[in-house]
Amino acid sequence: MAVARMLKVTVIGHESVADELVERLQHAGALQVVACPTAGVSDAACEEILSAEGVSTEDGDTSVLNPMAIDGDRLHMLDEQIADAQFVRDFLGRFHVNEAPFATFVSEKFHFTRDEYVNLDSDGDFLALYRECERMSDRLASNERECVRLSDLVQTLAPWGGLHLQISQWKGTENVVLFTGTVPEVASQEIRQSLRNEINLVSVAEVGAAGSREAWVIMTHREALASVRSALSLTEFEEVSFPDLQDYPAEESSRASERIAELGLERAELEARALNLAQEYSRTFALVEMLLSRRDAVEVRRDFMSSERTFLITGWLPEHRREELVADLAPVGRDIDLVFADPGPDDEVPVELDNPKWMAPFESLTDLYGRPRYGDLDPTPFVAPFFFLFFGICIGDVGYGLMLIIACWLIKTRLDVAPGVKKFMDLFIYGGVASIIAGVPTRSYFALAESTLPSFLRYKPVLDLPDDATTFLVFSVALGVVHVLLGVLINSYRFVKQGDVGRALGEIAVVVFIAAVGLGVAVPDLLVPAIGGGAGLLILTKGRIWEVRGPVGFLKTIASGLLGLYDVVGIASDFISYSRLAALGMASLLVGSVMNDLAAMVGGGGGVAVLGGALIFIVGHTFNVVINLLSAFVHPARLQFVEFFGKFYEGGGRPYQPFSLRQQSVVLHSDTGEAEGGAAK
Repeated sequence: MAVARMLKVTVIGHESVADELVERLQHAGALQVVACPTAGVSDAACEEILSAEGVSTEDGDTSVLNPMAIDGDRLHMLDEQIADAQFVRDFLGRFHVNEAPFATFVSEKFHFTRDEYVNLDSDGDFLALYRECERMSDRLASNERECVRLSDLVQTLAPWGGLHLQISQWKGTENVVLFTGTVPEVASQEIRQSLRNEINLVSVAEVGAAGSREAWVIMTHREALASVRSALSLTEFEEVSFPDLQDYPAEESSRASERIAELGLERAELEARALNLAQEYSRTFALVEMLLSRRDAVEVRRDFMSSERTFLITGWLPEHRREELVADLAPVGRDIDLVFADPGPDDEVPVELDNPKWMAPFESLTDLYGRPRYGDLDPTPFVAPFFFLFFGICIGDVGYGLMLIIACWLIKTRLDVAPGVKKFMDLFIYGGVASIIAGVPTRSYFALAESTLPSFLRYKPVLDLPDDATTFLVFSVALGVVHVLLGVLINSYRFVKQGDVGRALGEIAVVVFIAAVGLGVAVPDLLVPAIGGGAGLLILTKGRIWEVRGPVGFLKTIASGLLGLYDVVGIASDFISYSRLAALGMASLLVGSVMNDLAAMVGGGGGVAVLGGALIFIVGHTFNVVINLLSAFVHPARLQFVEFFGKFYEGGGRPYQPFSLRQQSVVLHSDTGEAEGGAAK
């Protein structure tokens, strides 16, 4: 139950097996490859190992290992393949329908056997699919553009539908100019009158209106054209012309509408074809991931060192996966040498948590805060029991616990959710169990009154809430005292491991002082000596009395010790934060009681009213569970992260991330059907 022991792995191999080795490392998914810092290592050292393994080498090679060159052509080709596959994926995704239950809330998973996945390729079948998708995408885009243009034309022609004059004839004569436009219908009379008042040689014909605009045909003598345009420029007149049209406006609008209908049929045919092609969406989605994996296999070589005939890789591996890696690389074992070593003091070692399977869901809480540094303490074993207990107190009802267990179990087993979601469901199932355990001593069963419970549940509760609210509050704060002081003791243990016994004694003195105060409160006659003795021990240990040198040093010790005594006030204030557990537990009970009262009031009328009461009961308690579920997670987590972790835990570790195949929304199965993530179909 700690941070997994990591091994530093060095792989030295012959250049002839580099490609196969990278492929096997990626498929194994065990080694976290890191940039190799070993530039300038003599190739002769590598040859000595390779010769021992039976690999043929040439004498006299004194070249050195340098960063391995990347195959730029291969990378460029993969980038093009990835871009093509992403285009097909995105295009088919517009027509793909996720038929999984609760598809809106659950991201879709795509299931393949490992062999199916690794053998995906952008071969001839995919190229044909790409060309078809590209053709259909272009046609759909062209169709949409033309539909938009024609729809705008129909809308623009609408007010001119009553004009029985072909658009090609919208021309003036030698002395008369004719032009068309629209004005706001509400200002039509005003604009017309202003024109007539200022200009005599102008005539306006109102054609029709559409929406808020009215269509005008304006005729004026050429001598008055400038004056007319000047007058109209001061209004909201907008000139309209149709240079590409010839027929009557109504006929042009009709033809445009007919063409829109034709385009709609064409679009429907294209979309039907696309829906059929969307059956390939899952394979295309997986192909993108596979091509990205192959790109990773090329790019990872940036972290290799190589010479003319050899290469060198370094990385990190959990010790428990050592035999697994050796077995995966056995086919190239003659051409490589694996060296396993313990981390050095200056190494930045990635972290993997190694806890029993039952404790794994609680690792999610540790990861939310940040993993410990390598060699530091894994807080998960301490987080698990307290989070379990705190969660149960916040919900605190047997019925709610059963609802939570059933709902999370159904989500985990009936929905195709990701492993991370399953882990959280396991965490909430634990929370449901804790809620049942907390609900039994308080006799809370959907917050029902004793008189409404079956006879076998009408026992005397250990805490009769809300009457025993004060006792409940004291119990919550007492839990906080234990939790916080445990954090202080863990910090003392960390100092001992670091060899700083003095600081460890200072942390223990804090616990002794708080225990002494508690003893003094319980036994008033011992209050003064308990506080005095505890304070004295705290001042001396925090001030590191054993390091005193002279009177000045003694004064510094006392000052430092008094500062440590002041810090205890902050620790004591942390205890009060745990009162929120009692508050949340009481809130859950009281809201549940209110829902019961409302259901009883509505359902008391009999007949249909009973159904209304039952509906209020079900919906009300479901709402209460959902709301309290958020509080029951957030507040206990806060107590862990702030009050508990703040006493000893730093975090800052880098998660272990092995070089492996990409599997975003892709679930791989072995030939026996065992899934590596998600739910099997």
